Amino acid sequence: MFSNLTSNVKRGSTVAVFALMVVGVSALPAQATGPVNLITSATSITTPGIVATQLAGPGNSVTISNNVIVGPAAVPIYFTLAGGVTTTGTSFGTIAIGASVGIATTTAGTITLLGFPIISGAASATASDVITITVVGSVPGTVFASATIYGQVGTATAPSAATDAAFSLTVPSSAANVAEFAVSEFDAAGIPVFGPTAKPIIVTVSAGLIASYDLISPTVLPNTTYISAIPTTPTSHFLLSGVNGLAATSTITFNVNGIVKIYTVHFTGSAARIVLTPINAVVGVGVASALLPSSAKATGITANTNAIEVQEFDSNNNLLVINPGLITVSSSAPGIAAAGVIDNSGTHTLGDIAGGVVTSSTVVGLSITGLAAGTTTFTATDASAPTATSLPVSIRVSSGIPTSVVITSDSNVYGNGAPGTLTTTLSDPAGPVPAGTYVVFKGQASSSMALSAGLTNLPGAPTAIASSGGSIPTVVGQITVSANGTFTVAFNAPVNDGAVTITALPATAAISVTPLTFTVSSGNSATEASSEATNADYASTDAVALVTTSADAIALATQSAASKAVAANAVIAALTPQVTTLLTQLIARTALIAAILKKLKTK
Repeated sequence: MFSNLTSNVKRGSTVAVFALMVVGVSALPAQATGPVNLITSATSITTPGIVATQLAGPGNSVTISNNVIVGPAAVPIYFTLAGGVTTTGTSFGTIAIGASVGIATTTAGTITLLGFPIISGAASATASDVITITVVGSVPGTVFASATIYGQVGTATAPSAATDAAFSLTVPSSAANVAEFAVSEFDAAGIPVFGPTAKPIIVTVSAGLIASYDLISPTVLPNTTYISAIPTTPTSHFLLSGVNGLAATSTITFNVNGIVKIYTVHFTGSAARIVLTPINAVVGVGVASALLPSSAKATGITANTNAIEVQEFDSNNNLLVINPGLITVSSSAPGIAAAGVIDNSGTHTLGDIAGGVVTSSTVVGLSITGLAAGTTTFTATDASAPTATSLPVSIRVSSGIPTSVVITSDSNVYGNGAPGTLTTTLSDPAGPVPAGTYVVFKGQASSSMALSAGLTNLPGAPTAIASSGGSIPTVVGQITVSANGTFTVAFNAPVNDGAVTITALPATAAISVTPLTFTVSSGNSATEASSEATNADYASTDAVALVTTSADAIALATQSAASKAVAANAVIAALTPQVTTLLTQLIARTALIAAILKKLKTK
């Protein structure tokens, strides 16, 4: 004997269907027909339980009926409620065969009914009926709570949070459908809201045109600068286009019930200005690609690769996409250097600098071919804008052969273990060498006194490089310098006092190495020297005071009456040797002070 419970949805005093407009969920029928199992030992039972949804409100309810029979006979059901009560205020009871019970749905939440079959006058210990009632505060998909607005450059993919975060666009003003935007509205449960209960989507464009192909179905909204309409689909799409000849920075503003999202798109015009910027103002003799280090060659000049940055701007200072085929770069001294390839591939950086700016359609790199040592200037023109000639930039071509290595530090005196930096500068006769890697020492630079940190990073440290033969040779004495021909390393001074010298043996006789010397001091000697200087200063002050007193006596003597002239002359004669002696002592102590101060400075 098997039977089932079913549920009816009731609002107020009228039994009615509660139609749900939920995407992917059909509306509830007037009486749910999914069977509810009354006896757990039954076989061949279809999906147990019923899920009902009802709107919260005074007098609203869901009716549970014991009137669906599966098997030879029906049985009464004992039920319990969790999360709610019946319309008579109870949380348990019995539903006779063919009878029903009303479940109150006055407040939002979830109510669960468990039904236990009564067999031979006793309720089963195991529930065979499970009915879940979801009580909602409003009809799903009808009350606006939030909105998402996403942008996408181009129209190849659907706008998303990821494309929105990366949104950045600079395009010619003549381009169409340069960006797509998607707007969706939701209720508090995340169910899409559209149709009459949705909020209007308002879009304004300061420069350019916006269109929508699904905002007012089936009509397509043509290009315009302002849209305000109710969405008719879960997601509304918008397309942005430029206006030919209108070069401007456009602001696209979306507003959905106070939720505002603003995008900026740069619509560009024709080139009005070309700018050349030297990234590496010193390059080497040779072609950039031939100078780069390889797996079998550790050294090489990198400065020639993308040594100059090329950019174009329109009359509104918008950065333009460059057509390399229209750009011509000329050298004022073709025998010294010539323009090489233009790179906008995005696979190399400007100046071939690790971690630097990657070339792109708007940030173009120009490599330089060095032909002979000397200096030249480069100037760029655009065939589409003959008047947009760049200002010249100066480039020096180096032989790429270092003749001088100078090691310097950021201070002449360090405390014990104090941090500092060492800078090694490589130069040819005309100045710093180009950025690149050079072997300038026979081995790694060394310190006459062990550094407390940074010893292993001294210039010329061993470097392992790959080779085509499969072995990994180690190169010692090579230095990789930046665009100004320098290599910098951090260190900590020795822990003991004394003079420190850092030097290295040159790789060839043509290279001159200028070593570095600095002093490490604990500070005690300096304190003693300062004390000596202070004592000498006190002595000098006493001497000056004595001379002043003697001078006063002379003045008093000379001011005596004429009758005492003989006596005054005698006093003057007696004081003259003393004054001479005091002046001699003052000169000597002044020299002593100078010597002590010099000693203090050197320490």
